[in-house]
Amino acid sequence: MIIEQAVGDAPDRPVLVVEDNHLNQIVAEGMLRLLGYSCRCVSDGLQALAVLQSDEHPIVLMDVHMPLLDGYEATRRIRAELPAERQPYIIALSASVLPEDARLCRDAGMDDFVPKPISKISLRAALDRAGTPTTD
Repeated sequence: MIIEQAVGDAPDRPVLVVEDNHLNQIVAEGMLRLLGYSCRCVSDGLQALAVLQSDEHPIVLMDVHMPLLDGYEATRRIRAELPAERQPYIIALSASVLPEDARLCRDAGMDDFVPKPISKISLRAALDRAGTPTTD
């Protein structure tokens, strides 16, 4: 399932949400909209790769544990397959919050880490680190 929402004041940097849990997609979409972002949601790493090959999404919220292609391998493939000028800022989403888990995300090529359940404060901080202003 792919969901697209646009917000009138959204920064010109749409966010790709890669999350297999529909409820988590809804939560992420709602928080992004509150922060002034547009987003597109996909359910797995394979869909994310397909979207990123054709559409530019400078920021990706990447769930770590998904069927078909997990967030680690999807990130490795994004880093290997996309040209340097189209590389997104990838923010890992995971309920696993041990230091080893954050290291695995960095080793896979992810730029940042937001623990689940996602809070508006942690999401806003990660988006700020990605270099994009939020409206709230």
